[in-house]
Amino acid sequence: MTKRVSLALVLFMAGALAAHADSLVTTRPAGTDSVDWAQFGSDNAQISNPATLTTANGVTGTSSYAESDSGTINIEGYNWSGNFASGDSLNYNENNGALTLTFADGYTQIGTQIESVSHGSFTAQICDSNEFCFTEDGTSAGTNDNSAIYIGVESDTPITWVTISLTSASYAPGSFAVNDVTLGGGATATPEPSSLLLLGTGLVGFAGVLRRKLACKVQG
Repeated sequence: MTKRVSLALVLFMAGALAAHADSLVTTRPAGTDSVDWAQFGSDNAQISNPATLTTANGVTGTSSYAESDSGTINIEGYNWSGNFASGDSLNYNENNGALTLTFADGYTQIGTQIESVSHGSFTAQICDSNEFCFTEDGTSAGTNDNSAIYIGVESDTPITWVTISLTSASYAPGSFAVNDVTLGGGATATPEPSSLLLLGTGLVGFAGVLRRKLACKVQG
């Protein structure tokens, strides 16, 4: 009986911790909100660094690059062609490094299509405020057919910021373009890891009490 109780507690804690692990998203979800880069202007308009953005639902956020230069709005198929859909408004980042998107209240999913500005293979990376990072491989070929890879992250704890970058590329890994950003859900009240630890400690203590009671019954 005691062994069964201990095993149940271990399985419960493992399940609780696994349930709060963030995961990679590679297919664009429907989303509940979004960021359209066209809000900063038409083709060749500049996106300041940092820049204040507004989502489709009126939520305010910020975008910033690792380097000091500004980004550029690029309409797919005009001055540069990637694997995005023709006519999409892109955040074209030429050698400015990682792009960070910040939302004070957080979302449960954040992601975007991404592509190296140089044709060839590349590896994209997304990291989030919950300290998870994921990578995905892609190929930039200038096909204008909406085949650009989607990289995103989802969680049941609020994601307040993500950093999007390339870890490798055929040329200039600090240069890439991203499409509009898909946002899912909103901030949700879920236990933090410290709360889960306290819960686990309490359960272990309860198991100890239960073991002692069972032992007393057996001895009696």
